[in-house]
Amino acid sequence: MIRRLLLLASLGACTLTAQLSLFVVEGNSEGLVPGQYGFGTVSMGDVRDIAFRLRNTGAAATPLTVLSLAGTDFTFVNPPAVPQTVTARAAIDFTVRYAPTQPSSSANFSADGVSAIFSGRALSAATISLDDGSGTLRPLMADAVIDFGSTVRGSTVTRRIVLANPSTSEKFSIHNAVALGAAFHLKRDPLPFVLAPGASANMELDFTPKSNGPQNGTFEIEQRSFHLTGTGADPAAPIPSISLDIPKPLSSQQGKLTVHLGSVSQATTTGEVDIDIQSSTANASADRGILFLATGSRTVTFNLAQGDTVAHFGAEDSADFQTGTTAGDIVFTVKLGDWTVKSTLTIAPAVVGIDSSKAQRTSAGLDLRISGFDNTRTVSKITFTFFDPGGKALSPGAITVDSSAAFQQFFSSSDLGGLFALHAFIPVMGNPAQVDSMEVKIVNSAGAAQTGRLRFTP
Repeated sequence: MIRRLLLLASLGACTLTAQLSLFVVEGNSEGLVPGQYGFGTVSMGDVRDIAFRLRNTGAAATPLTVLSLAGTDFTFVNPPAVPQTVTARAAIDFTVRYAPTQPSSSANFSADGVSAIFSGRALSAATISLDDGSGTLRPLMADAVIDFGSTVRGSTVTRRIVLANPSTSEKFSIHNAVALGAAFHLKRDPLPFVLAPGASANMELDFTPKSNGPQNGTFEIEQRSFHLTGTGADPAAPIPSISLDIPKPLSSQQGKLTVHLGSVSQATTTGEVDIDIQSSTANASADRGILFLATGSRTVTFNLAQGDTVAHFGAEDSADFQTGTTAGDIVFTVKLGDWTVKSTLTIAPAVVGIDSSKAQRTSAGLDLRISGFDNTRTVSKITFTFFDPGGKALSPGAITVDSSAAFQQFFSSSDLGGLFALHAFIPVMGNPAQVDSMEVKIVNSAGAAQTGRLRFTP
């Protein structure tokens, strides 16, 4: 019984052994490397990077103390730290680069308990270098990206390509060199051409976007290809200016705003105009009456297309606005691209504006209703004068009421600017029919406004 138990314990321990295995990684899949792996044929001067994975296929952690490549032309791109512990079922990823310098190369890969032979063959070819606009050449490896950055639509950015023959005895013939993609164009000598030993040749890659947004293409030369990318961008918008068409720069008026362009637009874009009010009266309340009619707000957007000389507000070339009932500076701000342009319309303080009035006689007295606005918010006194049917002022003559407190209270809680509606009821001692008409004078900081003769209606 004891012997059987010891045997079972020994078998159980064997299942806990750790083991590292080498896999090659391709996308989301991996394949076991049986002991050797070929990198294929790579043009001289290019590189090929292959992703590998060391996986612990056992059920216990194992140490990684050795990771090496012995040979020529093979190097680690991102070697993992050694030593380290690889837990059960875990893996370590790394990349090996093959950069041939001779016709054929090999290297011995080894890790704890794992070994493999990497091999590759080189194809004699010209080296390819790129001048990205800085004047400095850098080697260009197959599948590399040549990025032209952001370029104004219709303009051209050029990158210089240099082919060089590093051989001292062998000449290279170039039979294929082409740029694919509508926005890309290759300027080169006629094909085929020959690179003598030690010689070089220049080519130019042009990027000329015809539309906005990302543009992609391919540059092919012999067996190698490179990714081309760039972004088309709108030209800068022209500097805008503002013109205001308003018959009188007063409160309670409407006008038109037009955005002119300093030059013909090459851009297709949008912008906006905002309205702000800088009141000449301290602590003036809000004024919802200052706005663009099309939006009912203090902001309106506009469009530009290629060839435009003015902005378009929908189907119109101007935007209607109203001045509200607040004295001060109405500031219009155009925002277009990098431009911010302002224009100011000054609304001067004015006497009270009377829009409508109604005087009515009742059996109990006289009823007066006046609608108007005070763009200074400073109404102080109201004077009432009553007249008999013959036009003579009735006793006791002009009656003045200090209404400043009532108006200040009203304006402080209103968001309608200087608009107000006055309702006054005047009791009459005696027969109201003896009062034929009245005049009203309203005083604010800008002066006095006088109504005409208001006849009382039944």
